[in-house]
Amino acid sequence: MLPAGFILALSVFCGAQTIAPAYKGPGDVVSLVAAVWFLVELSRLSARNQWRPLRSLPKPRWGVIGVTLICAALLAGVLGPHLLASRSNSPIASWGLGAAVTVLVAGCLFAANASYRRRAHRGW
Repeated sequence: MLPAGFILALSVFCGAQTIAPAYKGPGDVVSLVAAVWFLVELSRLSARNQWRPLRSLPKPRWGVIGVTLICAALLAGVLGPHLLASRSNSPIASWGLGAAVTVLVAGCLFAANASYRRRAHRGW
């Protein structure tokens, strides 16, 4: 299962990409902080795996609900920034869309994680 910090870092990074390119100053700072946070969480995940390749982690068996939620998070995190970010957005709309993408991606990934946890617990 993915740690909560990793999910949050990934969500903030996706949301930071939605901030319009017209607002370079604060948007770049948020993007840089999110990228560094994501790399730190990835390093922590590798350290938890004794620095072996991450592909050596156990492969979970996801259910239909978990896969659907992960796909929704992937669509929101990858397509959302490209479709929503435009130079014509006002600063409030741009930051609001970034926050919405962050919440949507985090919500989907946390729900998928909970679905997997519930499914794995039922197996015991």
